Amino acid sequence: MQETLDLSLLKQMHPLLPAVTAMEYAHRAAIGLGRHRHEPGVVLSAALDGDLKQARLHWVPSPSHDAVQIDRHRVTEDAAEAIALALVHADRGWVVRRRLQRGEFADWLLVDPKCKHVALEVSGIDDGDDGRRLREKLEQVRQTTVAPCRAACVVELATPHATLASL
Repeated sequence: MQETLDLSLLKQMHPLLPAVTAMEYAHRAAIGLGRHRHEPGVVLSAALDGDLKQARLHWVPSPSHDAVQIDRHRVTEDAAEAIALALVHADRGWVVRRRLQRGEFADWLLVDPKCKHVALEVSGIDDGDDGRRLREKLEQVRQTTVAPCRAACVVELATPHATLASL
């Protein structure tokens, strides 16, 4: 059975995430996935701490001319954030507590269902070596002191594929 990850529901998944941020992430995910000619319902393959799973991604399509108004790198990063946040919520029950800041060595502080804090570092790539990027991001998140649990997620848009690893 495949999980459905509806990126337009990020605010419901993560109630503390500002509505405008959730909408921007979903919009940029639509642009990023669209530039690889993906359509809503595309299958996301995921390796979650070595456990292979699949999910169907759903989003509201965005007009193609929106893409020229947003930096390509920003689109990739924000699309990855949207997909990663939806994925960890669906698979692990993690919920956003707050955005981490520079120097905290991760992107998000989340809370798991047992009320433990999790520091999550997210990285987006269009295509390429997600293994190398994952190793870099795990080294980065290893430095955080804001949470006892740490994880990194790399999202590749071309495939689409996500890899999540916990420390």
